[in-house]
Amino acid sequence: MYKNEFKKLSTFLIISAIIAIGAFSLIGTANAAEVTINNTTTINASINNNSFTNGSTLYLEDGVYSGTGNKALTVSKNMTIAGKTKVGAIIDMENSGRAFTINAGINLTLINITFINGNTTSNGGVITSTQNNTILTITDCTFENNTANNDGAIYMTGEGSTNTLENSVFKNNKAIVSYGAVYLNGVNSINLVDNCTFENNTANDYGALRMNGVGSSNTLKNSVFINNTAISSYGAASLGGVNSINLVDNCTFENNAASGVSYSALIMIGEGSSNTLENSVFKNNTAIVSYGAVYLNGVNSINLVDNCTFENNTANDYGALRMNGVGSSNTLKNSVFINNTAISSYGAASLGGDNSINLVDNCTFENNTAGVSYGALRVIGVGSSNTLKNSVFITNTVGVSYGALYIVGDGSDSVLDNVTVINNSAGINGGGIGFSGDDNVLTIKDSIISDNTAVKEGGALYASGDNKTINIEGSTLVNNSAKTGGALDINGEEGKVNIDNSLFENNSASSNGGAIDINGQSRETNINNSTFNNNSAKNGGAINSNGDDNNLSINNTDFNNNNAINKGGAINNNGDNNIIVLDNSTATNNTAPNGGAISSTGDENTIAIDNSELSGNNDGILKSEGDDNKITVDNSTITNNTAKDGLITNEGNNNNVTINNTNATNNTGDIVYNTGNNNTESANNSTIIVDLTYETNIDLVIVSGSGQITIVATLTNKNTGEKLSGEKVYFYVNGKQVGSATTDKYGEARFVYKVPKTGNYNVYAKSQQTTITNASGNYTFKESTSVTKTLNVNKPLTPAKIKVYSKKTTSKKTKKHKIYYITYSIKNYGEKTGSKTFTESLKNILKKHKLYKIQTTKNTKYNYNKKSKILKTIVKNLAHNKIAKIKITVYRKA
Repeated sequence: MYKNEFKKLSTFLIISAIIAIGAFSLIGTANAAEVTINNTTTINASINNNSFTNGSTLYLEDGVYSGTGNKALTVSKNMTIAGKTKVGAIIDMENSGRAFTINAGINLTLINITFINGNTTSNGGVITSTQNNTILTITDCTFENNTANNDGAIYMTGEGSTNTLENSVFKNNKAIVSYGAVYLNGVNSINLVDNCTFENNTANDYGALRMNGVGSSNTLKNSVFINNTAISSYGAASLGGVNSINLVDNCTFENNAASGVSYSALIMIGEGSSNTLENSVFKNNTAIVSYGAVYLNGVNSINLVDNCTFENNTANDYGALRMNGVGSSNTLKNSVFINNTAISSYGAASLGGDNSINLVDNCTFENNTAGVSYGALRVIGVGSSNTLKNSVFITNTVGVSYGALYIVGDGSDSVLDNVTVINNSAGINGGGIGFSGDDNVLTIKDSIISDNTAVKEGGALYASGDNKTINIEGSTLVNNSAKTGGALDINGEEGKVNIDNSLFENNSASSNGGAIDINGQSRETNINNSTFNNNSAKNGGAINSNGDDNNLSINNTDFNNNNAINKGGAINNNGDNNIIVLDNSTATNNTAPNGGAISSTGDENTIAIDNSELSGNNDGILKSEGDDNKITVDNSTITNNTAKDGLITNEGNNNNVTINNTNATNNTGDIVYNTGNNNTESANNSTIIVDLTYETNIDLVIVSGSGQITIVATLTNKNTGEKLSGEKVYFYVNGKQVGSATTDKYGEARFVYKVPKTGNYNVYAKSQQTTITNASGNYTFKESTSVTKTLNVNKPLTPAKIKVYSKKTTSKKTKKHKIYYITYSIKNYGEKTGSKTFTESLKNILKKHKLYKIQTTKNTKYNYNKKSKILKTIVKNLAHNKIAKIKITVYRKA
């Protein structure tokens, strides 16, 4: 508010000064005349008449004023020349000469006049002055189709001059070299252009307007620049000068072009200058090389852009705006950048300079594009102080790096506060933000960074440089993606990363670090009070750290449902002599084939899990590969995790695992699984109940011979290679279960199958799942099925041959009786199973004996006719080499 009031006061003082100077110049001109002429009288004759004294006014009736007396006029006294109406008085220079040359100290006011067809090979197609202390005021005038070597219409370069152009139009003017329409210049000059229109003016440089001078005050407001062209540079307007004060307010720049080089719409420049641009619109401006719309520059300059719109501007570099200068102060606020394009770099805006102070506040950058780098905004400078707040970056795109924002400069300090970065993309690195340089600091707080994409590194942020500090506070980073570092990719030596109260969710990397990828030596990373959910990568679903002598400290942080295709569902570490601390945190439902929660590869690493809860992770909670590593788990809870080997797996030598004051229950897998030599483990004051599940494997051997198939199945613990005894194995032939057997101490189960005919037989074996429970836990051996093997049996089975192969009689004597036992043994000598009925008469034996009882084996039945004393013995389904028996018991008195 105070700044606006100051500007109003400054404008009032400038106008008051003009009036005062004019009034002073008119002292002693009480006899000033007011003269009215028409086009039959020349202007030259009128103003050089003795009666036309200093301070007089010449009124022109409507008409065209041309010819010798109406051009090449020297103004040597203070005067006003005004048309009687706004559009009727026309001064036509007929493409030969200019209208006015103004002498030193003269005050000339022109009102309601149209100037056309001025043409000179020097400077100023209509008006010129190189003299000091002149005052030129132009109101409601039109300058059209005028031409000069420099300054197609007006050329004013006097020291201490005051130039005011208001409510006027400059159209189709041309300068062969520079300044297509107007040039206002002079040391300590005061220049004002208000409510003017500049259209279709052309020059090699400075297509429409230039206002400058050492110590000058240049104000441009309420004006329109459209379709102005510079063959080389400065398509529309330029304001500046060393220690100048420059203001552009409520102006529109549209379709202006710097066809050859740079600065298509506006440049404000000067060492120590104060440059203010506000309430203005820049649209469809084009520079072939640089600065599609605006360039503000100067060592120790103060630059402000406020409440402006930049749309569809184009350049090779710097599509819309650049503000810079060593030691400069650059403020960009309340402005919108949309659809601006840089063929190479800097799609929308660039601020900075060594030791500069840069502020971007309440701005929107949308759909800006750069073919190479810096899609929307670059902030640059060694030792600079950079603040970006309350701003939005959305859908900006670059072909190579840094889709939305790039901050660079050694020793700089940068803050992003309440910034939104959404849907930006980069062809290589830094889909959202790039940050580079050494010994610098970047703080991101209370910001949202989501849905940004980089093809290679850093979907949300790519950082490079040594000894840099990155702070992320109270921010949300979701749905970002890249090859490495789905959200953050941080590179460099001896740096520090601090993350506090932030959310990383649904970020993904096709290689390393679904949320964060950190690379370098001697780095320190601190993560506090944060959440990592549903992030995914090949290695390090949430965090991947590469390098030696690094320290990763995680406190009060949750890792949930993160996933890695290879290593470290939540965290993956690669390097030697690193320290990883997980304190008062949770790791839940994270997944990886190697280290469901944490994976570490390297030697002499220290991993400490304290006061934490690890639940539902698969495979296990930690896998360590390397030698001389130390792992401690203290005061923690480990539940419902699954592991194919151990919840903690060590692959290497001389590693140590210590578990203290910890409860490990309802987990699947051993608590610690070691491969290597001289590894040690200990558990103190802990409750550990394991739930181990082992995969099993059946190897099958089949052999045929003599019309049968001999099947041998060997059952093995697939995890350990141990042969399993006492387990039942079922055998299948052509899809039907034909038998079973129990494994011996060698893990072998055998079965012989009699084939009914020649042909192909498909054979496989299958084991059942079994569980052994004891005080230390549950041990489950999963079922398995062998491969199916096919065997062709060529020799048919011989028919059943069932006959009595022996008859044996035994006896015993009691006190009263003598008892005889007659046993018939019946055998099948054929290979096929068969049945047979035997008939025998018992008449002879029963002549002297009595029948007591008849007994048979289970596959034999009998039928005895007491009257005929005929015994029929029926043998059913007697297999090869099997024996059936019938026993007849008779007795007689002793």
